[in-house]
Amino acid sequence: MNELERGPEILPGTPDYEWFASVVDRTEEFAGRSSHWNGRLYEQPGAVAGVVEADGSMTISREHILDPARPGYTEGRSLTHDERYAAGAATRMAVFQARASLSGLGDDTGPGASPIGSLEDIALENALADRFTGRYGGRIAESLTEQNLPVDSFPAFPAYTTATDRLMYSLSRPTGMGPGELRDLLEATDRSQRFNVIADRVIDTQLGDRVPESHRNQLRQDLTGPLRRGLSGLTMTEYSQLTHQGSKLNWGHESAELTEFEFELNLEDIKTHYDSWGAEHPGVEPPELPDELRETFLDREEGMRQIWADRGWPAQQPVPGREQEYYESLNEQVYPNEREQEIARLQQFLWSHTAPSQHTDPATGAGERPNNVREIGSARKGQRGIE
Repeated sequence: MNELERGPEILPGTPDYEWFASVVDRTEEFAGRSSHWNGRLYEQPGAVAGVVEADGSMTISREHILDPARPGYTEGRSLTHDERYAAGAATRMAVFQARASLSGLGDDTGPGASPIGSLEDIALENALADRFTGRYGGRIAESLTEQNLPVDSFPAFPAYTTATDRLMYSLSRPTGMGPGELRDLLEATDRSQRFNVIADRVIDTQLGDRVPESHRNQLRQDLTGPLRRGLSGLTMTEYSQLTHQGSKLNWGHESAELTEFEFELNLEDIKTHYDSWGAEHPGVEPPELPDELRETFLDREEGMRQIWADRGWPAQQPVPGREQEYYESLNEQVYPNEREQEIARLQQFLWSHTAPSQHTDPATGAGERPNNVREIGSARKGQRGIE
C-alpha cells in the first residue's frame, strides 16, 4: 500500500465542500446505494485525483478537480471553451471519486478473499467505477448546473473496463443472471468478496446440492483463479504510457476472451467430476477433485500465461521463490528500446506492490491509502502505440 500525504481539511459550509457533497448525493441517488464517506474531506496534493480512506474520510485534488470545476458551477458565470471542457473533466473525476466511496471494503482475511489493494481488486473496482462514471457523469453534471459541460464517457481505464464489460456477459449463463443483474450484485458486494460471490453463484446455479460445503473454498479458487488473473494481468497494459487507448480496448477484449475460455473449461471439468460421481454412486458424498484434475488446471493456467507472453507482454509473475532476485536484476539489464524499458519499469512497479514484504494490513487505519489511488493522466493517451 502506498502512503500519500494529505493536505488541510476542507470544512463543511465552504463552496468546495458543498459542491463535492452534492456530487456524492447525486451519485448515491443514481446508484441506489449509500456512500461510506464519513463527511471528512481533505485536500489531495500532487498528481492524484483523490483517495477514499479506510476510515471513510476522503481526499480530493484542489488543483485537478475543485479549481477547474468551480467556474462550471458558479451561477451567472460565462465560460470559455477551455473552462467548459476543464469543468467537465473535473466533474468526471469527482463522480469517479464519489462512486468509489460507495464500495465497502469488507474483511479480506477470510478464505479466498481478495486483499484490498491487490491487482485484481484494483482492476475490478476501477472498472465498475469507470463504467458507472461514463454512464452517469454527464447526468450528474446536468443536475447540478445549467452550464453545458462536456463529460467524456470514454473509459478512463479502457483495458479494465472493456474486459469487465465482456465478462459480465460471459458469466451470465453460468450464474443464471443478466449482465446488469450481475453487475448490480458486484456493486453491492464488499470488494474483498466480489470474486467469491461470482463463484458461489456459479456453484449454486450449476452444481446445486451436489457439492459438499467442505469443498466450496477449493472450488472457489478453481473458478475465481481465471477471473483474477484475467483482470490483474491487464495491469501492465493499463498503466503503459506507450500503449494507445484503442490498443488497450483490444487487450481488454482479448483478455476477457481468454479468461472466459479458461473459466468455462474449469467449470466443465468440475461439473463432470460431480456428475460422474453422482451417476455411479447415487446418495454417496463425492470426494474432492482428484490430483490429476488439479494438475490440469495448473497446466491450463501456464498455457494462458504463455499466450499472454507470446502476444507481447511478459508473464507478470517470475518463478516462485525467485521473485526478488528476478526483479532486482531488472536494473542491471540493458534495454534496446523504449518499449522494453517501459516493460521493465512496470514489472518493478508491480513487484513493489505485490511482494509479500510490501503488503500491509488494510485495516490499519486512515494512514493507508491504496485502494483507489488514481493519478492524474494515468490513463492518458500514449504518444505512440505498441501491440
